[in-house]
Amino acid sequence: MSLTLLEHVAAAVKPGESFLVTLSGGADSVALLAALVALGHECHAVHCNYHLRGDESDRDERHARGIAERLGVPIDVIDCDVAAYRSTHPGESVEMACRALRYDVFERLRVRYSLDSIAVGHHIEDNIETMLLNLLRGSGIKGLAAMRLRRGRYVRPLLRCTKSMILDYLAAASLGYVTDSSNLANDYRRNALRNDIIPAIERYFPDALSGMTCTLDALAAQRDFISESVSMFTAGYVDREGVIDLHRLVGEVRHPRAVLFELLNAPDYRGFNADIVEKILSRPDASGLRFVSGHGYAYLLDHGRLVPDNDVLIDEDWEQEVNISDLQSWAPHIEAVLISRADFKPKRDNTTAYFDADLLAGVSHLILRHPRTGDRIKPYGMKGSRLLSDIFNDMHATHRERREAMVLEADGVILWLVGVRASRVATVTAATTRILRLKVY
Repeated sequence: MSLTLLEHVAAAVKPGESFLVTLSGGADSVALLAALVALGHECHAVHCNYHLRGDESDRDERHARGIAERLGVPIDVIDCDVAAYRSTHPGESVEMACRALRYDVFERLRVRYSLDSIAVGHHIEDNIETMLLNLLRGSGIKGLAAMRLRRGRYVRPLLRCTKSMILDYLAAASLGYVTDSSNLANDYRRNALRNDIIPAIERYFPDALSGMTCTLDALAAQRDFISESVSMFTAGYVDREGVIDLHRLVGEVRHPRAVLFELLNAPDYRGFNADIVEKILSRPDASGLRFVSGHGYAYLLDHGRLVPDNDVLIDEDWEQEVNISDLQSWAPHIEAVLISRADFKPKRDNTTAYFDADLLAGVSHLILRHPRTGDRIKPYGMKGSRLLSDIFNDMHATHRERREAMVLEADGVILWLVGVRASRVATVTAATTRILRLKVY
């Protein structure tokens, strides 16, 4: 005998588990909240209003508030400014911006109310759509196995329930729901699958839903087995910062394509398809190449090493003016101290630099900034000047190290490539009385 919706939900959650429930007002989220309340779980609802559909957005908010009140559940309604977010994250779609905003809201509220998990209303058909989308994009087993029942703090209690089960449950409970009109248009690929392609498949293959569900179960089991098996490669070829030793992997592993695919997509599928893996392996010892997945994850290929590159890009135009009289205004990881000639006991290493403080006192602009193309320094102990890029090449600096480096500049002349090389400008001489000692730590 098949399980009811309540039985599926009860089997998916833990006894006494508390939830932040994402409540859009649609059928799935309403059924999810009602089922968790009926099972006696502590719940707190959250509704995000993106104000993208005019009156319809406000209608959804009113309905969500009404459902929460009827079920006796507290609710937070969050107004999300999508336009403001996109203005500071150029290139992100409206869909990705909404996703980022709500995920930030969900975790903050979960912590605020001391809740165990965040419950979302994905069901079987959602999972089948995800499987087909990943199939069409190009994916391995992790992508084809689609969504997990649990991932971190997120849980999908309806993942074994069909849409018809959800609608039947709502009808029996006399609970209404709203429909997002944007889901009815085929502007997004998922909508096209849901509205046209999957119904067409079911006309020719009446048991398609059941068959694809069995396929998902089989793929999920294989995904879990592969994830456990690939851990031995993670230990051997991935360091604590997530850097993959591609050079060694290619030279030592019998099936580097399969292993690299799994490492790039660990712990879950992150959008690195077979085509990206092939491009990486075509030039394993190259440098400066950046590979971005369909889900927005990035790796930088740096001399046979694949370095995670998902941080916010450094602003090359950033600069901070500093001065001798106010040493506290310097960057937090640079110690700036004025010392007398009597206390001058030079320690010449990459972390420390010394300059004539009186010469620098007459400088109109003493600036900390990031390196720029064409920057040159007059290295201490050498004649002439050198490009900073040549110095970086000599030290085999990674792309990230080059981006995050800083220079100290005095009226357009570079005094110090911070933590790397000091210049011979404003250097300490026998006539120097006050010394500026800079140390990076």
